[in-house]
Amino acid sequence: MPFTIKCSDGNCNKKTKSANIVELINKHRDGNGQFICACGQRGYIEKSFSLQEKGQVWEPYLQGIITLGKFCDSYQPFVFNVSYSPNGKTDSLWFSYYKDLRKQGGRLKLGYGPGGPPVLHKDMLKELIKKLIELQILTKEEIKLLAD
Repeated sequence: MPFTIKCSDGNCNKKTKSANIVELINKHRDGNGQFICACGQRGYIEKSFSLQEKGQVWEPYLQGIITLGKFCDSYQPFVFNVSYSPNGKTDSLWFSYYKDLRKQGGRLKLGYGPGGPPVLHKDMLKELIKKLIELQILTKEEIKLLAD
């Protein structure tokens, strides 16, 4: 599945293409996992999905990806950082995974379709929470309130 990153800079009209999820993760993110345009500025991916509810559409803006798996594993869970405007702050998370068996003669599968949701080990969940705090999507205070 190809992805198109649009630039967050209104003066840049570049669109950065990525052939698949592996290329998107490995070549089109900054050190914090945010998507970047070919010009070097932050970018986003527009998506649109018709819902089962007649006439309703889900239109998220994907701002970046938090990876959760070990680099060498074929099963790679990750989380899209989602906002509801092109330059919006992430306020939602879309859990997904990919499985890359191309080196073993298989195929690359992106798992937010009929394959069901990703499965996360509790250590992956702890790492995700740590990353969400680092990216200021959640605060330490919000996490502490959950424990009380």
